[in-house]
Amino acid sequence: MTALDSATGATPRTATAPPFSRALRIAAGVSLILAGMLNGLSQFAGELLTGDLSFSQQIAWGADHPVAHGVEQTALVVSSLFMPLGLLGVAHVCRFRAPVLTAIATPLVIWGMWGFGNVLAMGYTAGTIAPSVLSVDQAMRLNDGLSEHGGSIATGLVPHLIGSFFGVLLLSVAAWRSGAFPRMAVALLVAFVVWDFALPPLGPIDAHILLVIAWTWLGVHLVRMSGDVWRGARAG
Repeated sequence: MTALDSATGATPRTATAPPFSRALRIAAGVSLILAGMLNGLSQFAGELLTGDLSFSQQIAWGADHPVAHGVEQTALVVSSLFMPLGLLGVAHVCRFRAPVLTAIATPLVIWGMWGFGNVLAMGYTAGTIAPSVLSVDQAMRLNDGLSEHGGSIATGLVPHLIGSFFGVLLLSVAAWRSGAFPRMAVALLVAFVVWDFALPPLGPIDAHILLVIAWTWLGVHLVRMSGDVWRGARAG
């Protein structure tokens, strides 16, 4: 056997672990947990506090409740750092077992998370910063202007609505087919995506509670995942 044959014949189970492999796995899992807590819990709490108010109406509410509104919006912005890192960890595991689906889903996820991050940043600017330097009415007009501006739509709403929806949905299918993740957690993530993007609210229950459970569950699973499964070996 030549050196080349030996190298190509190595399996994920027998190959030497790459540097920082365990640290990257744990970082991805913790990122997914933090994303679920910071984004899902914040939006769930915001829904409980403000009900069915539009975001422009929430700006007026936030002017009367600056601490609660500021904490919620800050948590959402911070979550934009952890969401793509956690989802890339899921994609890394899936790429060994569902490579085609993962190859399609991953660019969509990155595009969608980029757009979602821009949406959250614009919301923070209009909803948290603007009322402190402008009047509430001007802040509401700024939010309406951002929502209707072509650049905001192209860099925020369109990537989020298309990339996040189809990317997370396809990545969930890849995670299901991989057999490396708890299928109930994956099913909850699919249910969240469909509910949040396509269905109306169901009474006092907000879809984001499903996101909290799904991402926390998947994140804990990543943290506890064996190094062999992380590197492509068949799950137990």
